[in-house]
Amino acid sequence: MSILKTDAITLGRTDYSDSSQIIIFYTRDYGKINTIAKGFKRSSGKYNSKAIDLLTHYRILFIKKEHSTLHTLTDAVLQNNYPAFRHDLDKYFRASCMAELVNEFTEKNDPNEPLFDLFLNTLNHIATDTNTTIWLLAFELKMLNILGYLPEWEHCIHCKKKIPHHEMVTFNAVEGGARCVGCPGELKNGMLISAGAMFIAGRLANLNLHRLERVRVQLSICVEIEKVLRYYIVSLLKKELNSWKYVNFSPQEGIKI
Repeated sequence: MSILKTDAITLGRTDYSDSSQIIIFYTRDYGKINTIAKGFKRSSGKYNSKAIDLLTHYRILFIKKEHSTLHTLTDAVLQNNYPAFRHDLDKYFRASCMAELVNEFTEKNDPNEPLFDLFLNTLNHIATDTNTTIWLLAFELKMLNILGYLPEWEHCIHCKKKIPHHEMVTFNAVEGGARCVGCPGELKNGMLISAGAMFIAGRLANLNLHRLERVRVQLSICVEIEKVLRYYIVSLLKKELNSWKYVNFSPQEGIKI
């Protein structure tokens, strides 16, 4: 057994007993881990700790079990509990969508520090920024890029030529991109998207998060990109995310990109 310390974000939790929980964390150094938090539901006693909250950043200490995927949580020092998520449902559901994406796209004990940092930094921005749509879109695109699932946004998957920005193209999830109108044949079972929206999606996937605050994009383009992303993600996961039913893009929201 090893005693390990790392930064962690809570993805999920399940009651195990009257005083204990099973906690799923995404950690900077060890990837996604399952832990048993014995006594963490008590407000007094051995651990003198409250239950672990969802969508919260902790510095955790845990005992790694060599022959088990269920490790033992021994301490969790709060770093940020994001009060805005507790009072703003829009922010909470978008953060929940991010957590569900991380949980679905990652395997246990597979560390990915760039993904953890993207997750943490985006949570910080969603908690403090009024324009949450663009941060969620950027997270989805950057996560796909980090994990190697990013589709081809700027070039035809058939002829490899750059797609003019004024065209409408058919995006196919299985093929992982779109075909330009000049190529023979059509992609079946795809989704129409403007080449301009594809170009912007490609820029978002590679744009530094620090520059994201200074960029702007139309809400209609954001909605178009999100529709295609949901279609693509369903193709990858073979199911829809539970959190999607609660995440809507408001016409009144000012969108940055």
